[in-house]
Amino acid sequence: MLTESQSISLRPRTTLILKGPASARITEGLVEVFGCVLGVRERVVAKPWRSLPLHSEGGASVEVLLGAGGAAEVVEGCTIPPDWVEIASRLGERFRAIVIGGVDTGKTSLLTYIYNKRVSDGGIALVDLDVGQSELCPPTTMAIAMGSKPSPHLSSIKPSAIFPYGYTSPSYSTKHSLKTVRELASSIEGLGRTLINTDGWIDHERAKDYKAQLIRTFKPSHVIFIGVDDYGEMREACDEVGAEVVEIQEPRLVMRRDQDARRQIREMNYTRFFRGARLISTPRRWIRITPLLSASIPVEDYLRLLVKEMENAAVERAPLIEGLDMTEAGFGVLSYVNAQGRRAQSIALFMGVDGKGLARIYTPHEGPIQELEVGAMILSTSFKEVFTYLPPIE
Repeated sequence: MLTESQSISLRPRTTLILKGPASARITEGLVEVFGCVLGVRERVVAKPWRSLPLHSEGGASVEVLLGAGGAAEVVEGCTIPPDWVEIASRLGERFRAIVIGGVDTGKTSLLTYIYNKRVSDGGIALVDLDVGQSELCPPTTMAIAMGSKPSPHLSSIKPSAIFPYGYTSPSYSTKHSLKTVRELASSIEGLGRTLINTDGWIDHERAKDYKAQLIRTFKPSHVIFIGVDDYGEMREACDEVGAEVVEIQEPRLVMRRDQDARRQIREMNYTRFFRGARLISTPRRWIRITPLLSASIPVEDYLRLLVKEMENAAVERAPLIEGLDMTEAGFGVLSYVNAQGRRAQSIALFMGVDGKGLARIYTPHEGPIQELEVGAMILSTSFKEVFTYLPPIE
């Protein structure tokens, strides 16, 4: 909850660093947030564990509301690195740029800045491959969105398609992740203005090999490395596809987030995408339900294995599970509604099958559900991560 209010005057050529949870409303002048210009009465929100730079070239006044742990600090000059400005201007009329770097290195901030600086030239396709800290889509999925106007947050742009993967890191199964990536890539062939975000898994050889495969799959015009020292196979992949390599340092003002903070960000993201959800009970035989990662296993057998693993791991409230029905325990398996190929219409919590043979599905999806692909992340009905199941992946 935002509670503490204050009015801040910005001198010309200063930047207000807003650290979430916090919000700011412009009361006088103009500010620029990652290249998006905001005027009087417009408001911007910094989510928990995020920071936003509000730069004023000519001076401005803002009304700031701070939540618990939020902060506001005014610094001299513009905090956007000069090489970001240079990159945004040199991409050309048609581009496909992919950003690669470790966790908390400013990848999303850079893409937001490039997007805002170039979207006035025409629409831009945004691709989010960060299955853990996604901006465009629920965790465990990848997405495509089409942007047409500036925004301080890429999360404000609605995805046009989501592609289920099932886990919050590609390290669980690079084979399955790349299968999802290739399906997504095939759907954007021919698009000339594309920005691609990636996850922060970069510090192992398997991670570098995975990123090299992303480069080979998307065949980008530009590969932007942020704070990368050891390129492994990625350099070779850039040469193979003829991509221009851009190397930049990490920006000096980036909020660092530990594993607990990253988990809490995911849980806020689940909540966002489940907004308006309701519990549906429908005859199990009316819906085709298959495990996403083990399609040859009947979903009832899959649930039995999953429940047994939770019991072995002594997951709290697991003893409340009745047969294949997790409703009483308050659990559901993160699942994907009406998948066609490898893209889905929405997400759901599959809470199992009750004693009357009714499938219990909690989802925001409107309309009939013909098909449900069941993932591997178990969430509570308050969207807390409870357990990650590691089935044998086909």
